[in-house]
Amino acid sequence: MLMHIPQSIIDEQASRVKAYFEHWLAFMSDCVCFWEIPGDLDIHTQGHCERVLLHALRIGEARHASDRQMTALAEASVFHDSRRKDNYLDTGHGARAANYYKDYCGKGGLEFLPEAYAAIWYHDRNDELGDKYIATHAGTEVDSWLEVYRCFKDADALDRYRLGTWCLDKRFLRTDVAKTMTDFALMLVQRTIPEDELRRTYSQTDPFRPEDAE
Repeated sequence: MLMHIPQSIIDEQASRVKAYFEHWLAFMSDCVCFWEIPGDLDIHTQGHCERVLLHALRIGEARHASDRQMTALAEASVFHDSRRKDNYLDTGHGARAANYYKDYCGKGGLEFLPEAYAAIWYHDRNDELGDKYIATHAGTEVDSWLEVYRCFKDADALDRYRLGTWCLDKRFLRTDVAKTMTDFALMLVQRTIPEDELRRTYSQTDPFRPEDAE
């Protein structure tokens, strides 16, 4: 099993977070097939998904998520960028990954959770579209689906530090819990991505840095 995050960091987590993380990291390593992305930077593949998995589980645990919600967060984390074509915006990769997840479950490999499907499909769209889909499809479980969707999108956003130290504005995070995790998120990027790779990534994103960015 390929692991980017040091075991010492995993050992510091709450027992439920650690158990879910280790199970789903092994599942991703063994069972999730990622499309090959052109270039030599690991911006949206397994390393990113591994960090998002840990962020999602930490947010879920802090917000007292149910076991089903934790599972949905984990499923969304390991599948969400598996069908990217490139390292750019690639709007629609969420829909492709959601259908890959649904097909995988349909073959008996995993329990299909519609709230995870929604989170994967709409993670690359604005919240208005995701909220509308959930309001239409979740029935009496709207609040639970929204919790998964918003916690997952915050987890994905927390890993924006891999793109540049200026790439995450915590004012746009949806949960107060996630807003307390930005220092951890930056540390995780620095501990899991080699310095030379970070420098190359930052050199490519820096020309797009707004003048007022910190």
